Amino acid sequence: MSAVQRLKVTAIRAIVPFKLVLTFSDGASGTFDAAPMLSERGEGVEPLRDRRYFGRVELANGVPTWPNYFDLSPGWLREEMERRGELILPRPARQR
Repeated sequence: MSAVQRLKVTAIRAIVPFKLVLTFSDGASGTFDAAPMLSERGEGVEPLRDRRYFGRVELANGVPTWPNYFDLSPGWLREEMERRGELILPRPARQR
């Protein structure tokens, strides 16, 4: 199993408009802009277009999940955030 497959989201908070502030199990963090994703078609994303419903995101075993069971793969989420420049990598530990 690769590191991306074991990756989990350890903290999540929805902020307006349609953004998720995330921390990953590898220490990376950042703010994911979900607006482009919500502009796509699909039954799963339709309810998320309501700001109150979007804010109901929770973590289910390290996976961002909404009440309609729509979820986001932590690996995909991290890769997408890195591609967009939204990811902040942890600082390396200082040598003593």
